[in-house]
Amino acid sequence: MREESVARRYAAALFEQARKSDTVPVAGEELRLVAETVAADGRMRATLSQPVVTEERKNQLFEQAFGGRVSPATLGFLHLLVEKRRIGLLPQVQAEFARLVLDFRNIAHATAVSAVPLAPDQLLALERSLEARTGKDIELETQVDPSLLGGVLVRIGDTVYDGTVKGKLERLREQLLARS
Repeated sequence: MREESVARRYAAALFEQARKSDTVPVAGEELRLVAETVAADGRMRATLSQPVVTEERKNQLFEQAFGGRVSPATLGFLHLLVEKRRIGLLPQVQAEFARLVLDFRNIAHATAVSAVPLAPDQLLALERSLEARTGKDIELETQVDPSLLGGVLVRIGDTVYDGTVKGKLERLREQLLARS
């Protein structure tokens, strides 16, 4: 089974447990804390990734680092990842859990790229339009790319809305070439 789908299954199991116990925000924050701490601490990351380090030692490391900082449910989940030799998937599990939380809260993350910075009223109109189109609340991140010439390129997950001048010119070029 691919690591991506394995991480998705673990995240879904943790999410379901957190949903049932009404602790989704807490579990998400704790998982983020653990993933960021492990990523930032080279020694901890190295210890956890070594197959010669015992499961018991890895669990002790989590107990020492997060014993009073995360819930028993989160510690239990970390112990499960260690036991199943899936602790290396922690970053992917955390990212998938965060995505599940956004879905649960009916929020979609969107990135809007424009040739020039968008004015506040343009941002608001774009958010409203995307909310109407997706049926979700939109968390909008903006970027500037002068090569677009004008218009806006929006990405929401795997969906791309290309309203840029550059994109329109490319599509027109393809149509003209197809007629030749």
